[in-house]
Amino acid sequence: MDSLTARPNILKQANLSLIRRAIKAKGTSTRAEIAIETRISSTTVRSLLSEMLENGEIESIGLDESSGGRKAQRYRLNPEFCYGAAFCLFEDHVVFLLVNIYGEIAEKEELKIQDGNVRQTLLSFLDELIGKKEIKSIGLGVPGIVENGCYWKKSKEDGNMYKSDIGIFLSERYQLPVIMENDINATAIGFGRCYAKEFPEENPEDTNMAFLHFEEHCVSAGFISAGRIIRGSSNFAGELGLLPVDADRLLDECMMDPMDDVQYVNLMIKILSWVCGILNPAYIALGGPALRPDCIGAVSDGLSALLPGHMAAEILYSPDVRHDYYDGLASLTAGRIFEEIQFIRE
Repeated sequence: MDSLTARPNILKQANLSLIRRAIKAKGTSTRAEIAIETRISSTTVRSLLSEMLENGEIESIGLDESSGGRKAQRYRLNPEFCYGAAFCLFEDHVVFLLVNIYGEIAEKEELKIQDGNVRQTLLSFLDELIGKKEIKSIGLGVPGIVENGCYWKKSKEDGNMYKSDIGIFLSERYQLPVIMENDINATAIGFGRCYAKEFPEENPEDTNMAFLHFEEHCVSAGFISAGRIIRGSSNFAGELGLLPVDADRLLDECMMDPMDDVQYVNLMIKILSWVCGILNPAYIALGGPALRPDCIGAVSDGLSALLPGHMAAEILYSPDVRHDYYDGLASLTAGRIFEEIQFIRE
């Protein structure tokens, strides 16, 4: 871990935050392991662990096997001590996710938007939720371009882009860290997490992948390189539907044309070859309501025949995009639970 120094007036809170992160990263830890990982003195670690045990923030899960000396007590975070509140925004409703510190979804609920007012819907729900649960972070998944606590969304009525500052508003109102992410980027993160669980030998920090989402009127993508989402200089990375394809027609327009399976496969191969040529991802996941799953095999074969072996990505299918979306946003929200302290790197 890099050497980190907290501002003097919040040294205790900073040390607590480092201890929480250390335990979370390993799942369970002993006092000695925490001291080594955080570089906090063993005496301070002992004192803070006692306090965390007393208030229920951590749990003792027993003693390690003895190696000749005293048996070491092993601790884990109590997943029910505090939570993050994640909200996935859709056109006509909001899905709420209560997220524990490990990014697991403890509760899920669909919220009706009150009189078309998303902000008031969230405020009413959060005011009541915070009275019942210890909420430490807020996550927002939005169908638009994210920028500094705001997001831009294209109106279906007039085609113009409109800006919402809801992330900034919630952060100031509740004095909690707020993570806002584009819905497809969150979906890419969620799919990557599920893939990593299935193939645990893969290092998430080395992940290079693309998630392509197909709707009737829109083709969009989330790109991950070296474990990080690629957003671009103005956060517009992944807007594949805006690329010109034939006779200066945009991809979004072309995808709405009537096509038989052969035409569809050829167009898909063209799209994926762009992604492979520019990003060289290890795999490309495909999903969305306008995707033709029965054509994926032919698309994969065609891509492999077109590109050199070291460039052709493995083509995967996401049968449940909503699940990936929820998992990704839950992970991002949980990641902000312990970010109440600011650090200065030495």
